[in-house]
Amino acid sequence: MSFLKKYNIVEKFKIIKQFFDDHALKKSSLHAVGISLIASLIVIQFSIPQFYVSATLREAQTAGDQRNIGGGELGRIFKSDAGSNVYDQFRSNMHSYVLAQRMWNQGWGSKIFGNGTMDEEYFNTIPKNHTIGQKAGAFLLGYDLFEYYSAHDLQAFIKAKARPTKEVKATNIVVYVMDQNKDFAIDFLNAVILETDRYAKEHLIIKSKEIIAETYKQLATSRNSSITSALADTINSEFYKIASLENDLPYHIYFIDPPHSSEYPVTPKVSSIIFSNIIIFLFLSIAYSFIQKNKEDLW
Repeated sequence: MSFLKKYNIVEKFKIIKQFFDDHALKKSSLHAVGISLIASLIVIQFSIPQFYVSATLREAQTAGDQRNIGGGELGRIFKSDAGSNVYDQFRSNMHSYVLAQRMWNQGWGSKIFGNGTMDEEYFNTIPKNHTIGQKAGAFLLGYDLFEYYSAHDLQAFIKAKARPTKEVKATNIVVYVMDQNKDFAIDFLNAVILETDRYAKEHLIIKSKEIIAETYKQLATSRNSSITSALADTINSEFYKIASLENDLPYHIYFIDPPHSSEYPVTPKVSSIIFSNIIIFLFLSIAYSFIQKNKEDLW
């Protein structure tokens, strides 16, 4: 009780209660709640629902998987490949211009920026609709705006939409997209993932073929038996790598959960909009009532 007397808690509670009686428990507060509900409905009507579309992937190659391939040069090369950061490689390839160009040639630029026509001549003539502000800025600063969409725009779109994530020390990779069109987002995410993995495989096959070609040249001129043996091991390992890559199996990743959409949109949240608007309008109503009643003391 001495604590309550020292800080006069009861008296302070009475002051707070009196404040709410004077400024919160009034008809104006009910009016504010009503207006907030109307404002919430307006915001909800003009909001665009965004669905969460995601896919869960597993790294297809790990150091442990590759140690059983064999010893010598063959085992060393595959172990080196497996020891690299699969997630970083996958993310870099996904957001690269090369991948965007590949998907552009498949017509994704037309689907996203144009009318969906699968005509290669149309791909490079999709007009850009610049805003008035962009046009004014270009005119005032003296630079030219791009007239047509290109693979660079698709690259920026992929970077903004397709977002891979991975927890520390985890082997699963989650790639997600937020979009108002569930069907488009599922098709787009599936195409991005598969094309990213396909590009990684094709790049390694080209690299291995170049190594084989150059190694054959060195092998033809080599007179040292140990060097000749090492070169032969390199050729064998690269041929083995090509054989393991020229198939329909994944290289970087494989699907655990294929792309799927949430049943309900994750944004906007109707309950959050209504609740936050009620708080805002109640605060404004109470503040207005307090200022009106105490304006002589305040000013």
